[in-house]
Amino acid sequence: MKILIVDDSPLVRVMLKDILVEAGYEVYEAGTYSEVNAQFNQIRPQVVIKDLYTRDWDAIDAICFFKAKDSQVKIIICSSSSSRSTIIEALKAGAHDFILKPLNKTAILNAVRRLAFS
Repeated sequence: MKILIVDDSPLVRVMLKDILVEAGYEVYEAGTYSEVNAQFNQIRPQVVIKDLYTRDWDAIDAICFFKAKDSQVKIIICSSSSSRSTIIEALKAGAHDFILKPLNKTAILNAVRRLAFS
């Protein structure tokens, strides 16, 4: 399964990538909208893990972008914000799951596995 990590923090991207590669996933990463836009069609990921807040790209706009490119792509929002309204807004926009920071290996892998079988 191909997974694209979108986070403006290189440290978070490395941590997520290490967890996912160790679990056997094919992982790509991007830090900005421009990077995603340049590589999304080539990669054709089945899952996107997107940070809720990045400097140049709102999560709701990102969800709409991903769904317009591929209606089958599964989106996991990752954030340190545990605001119920924020989570509901992302899920209503088309996100499939939400994981909280600090990153937890079990939570990440469980979220990805749930999407793989949905």
